[in-house]
Amino acid sequence: MHDSTNPQPVRVEFIGDEKNPLLIIDNFFAAPEHLVEQACSEPGFVAQASDFYPGLRKQVIGDYPTQSLHTLIPLVRDVFSVAIEREAQLSLCAFSLTTTPPEKLRPIQSVPHIDTHDPSQFALVHYLCTESFGGTSFYRHRSTGHETITQERLTDYFKILKQEVMDEQQQQFNYINGDTNLFERIYQVPVIFNRAIVYRSNQLHSGDISAQAGLSADPHTGRLTANSFFSFT
Repeated sequence: MHDSTNPQPVRVEFIGDEKNPLLIIDNFFAAPEHLVEQACSEPGFVAQASDFYPGLRKQVIGDYPTQSLHTLIPLVRDVFSVAIEREAQLSLCAFSLTTTPPEKLRPIQSVPHIDTHDPSQFALVHYLCTESFGGTSFYRHRSTGHETITQERLTDYFKILKQEVMDEQQQQFNYINGDTNLFERIYQVPVIFNRAIVYRSNQLHSGDISAQAGLSADPHTGRLTANSFFSFT
């Protein structure tokens, strides 16, 4: 099988006070245009009722899920100190398009989020859009100082955050893109076409979504990414 991944160059940033690793890989896939064409093919994107993603998703098919995971496993083991005996399992590999207008956002979609509190799950974001779209930012919750949400922090953090959001009494919400009263941005990754980033899914993060850049449902012109979740068990 032809290996269509090209993981060079690779760099690692240790971000925030907690020094969580962030893996950044440029020129991640040898044929990113083919992924864009697959995203544009039928069947199309659908809204996700089961999560809080503010837009549309569509499953990635073909060799990409397996090949991208194969490329990432040795890098992730090294960067995040994952034991060799633990096996990787892919739980999601989908194209994503951010399409929800700011006035339709729920409060939870206007603050940084985690995908899970489980530190053994990792997220891959592969940018398949132009540099006019925002990348991804990582945040610190000001009142607690948390940059990751573990099982031990989970209950208290969400109780505090809910009260803080209620106290602000906002009538309309927007995408977060930088510092707010509740959160401080600790690192920002700009979009470069065919760039991929990998981080633990329990880090507080958010896409840098700009409604001015457009929230198109057309993969050719919208904020198209390929998103994967994988865990080591």
